[in-house]
Amino acid sequence: MKMHRDILVVEDDEDDRDILKEIFRDLGYKNNIVFFSDSTEALDYIRRPEIKPFIIISDINMPKLGGFELRNIILKEEIIMDKDIPYIFISNAQDEHSIKQANKLAIQGYIHKGSDYNKYKDKIKSLIDYWKENINSFSSRKE
Repeated sequence: MKMHRDILVVEDDEDDRDILKEIFRDLGYKNNIVFFSDSTEALDYIRRPEIKPFIIISDINMPKLGGFELRNIILKEEIIMDKDIPYIFISNAQDEHSIKQANKLAIQGYIHKGSDYNKYKDKIKSLIDYWKENINSFSSRKE
């Protein structure tokens, strides 16, 4: 089932990755969580034909290739688009420009990291649970 596939997390900040590792450990999902500190490595991974993740969670502000640029590439490459992967941004940015830019990229969610661990965990849980509940109905419409 698609909902049990890997969750990809693209986050360059080590402290933020550690927080997300703790959140996913606390939430106890059976999915394998694959972390990337470099978005170019994540892109190379996603391009592999055998890789079909459940969801991508990506920071916005990263060196080399930012989250907006990564999403843009994914939207333009048919081999990746055909994998039908929900794309979620996580960011400390809450400015109107960042949110508008993210929405222009046909994302499926935008989470503000914030400083409250429990609120952040609840946001991640709500998002993952939503997609676990709905991913199969969205995918089956295309078949």
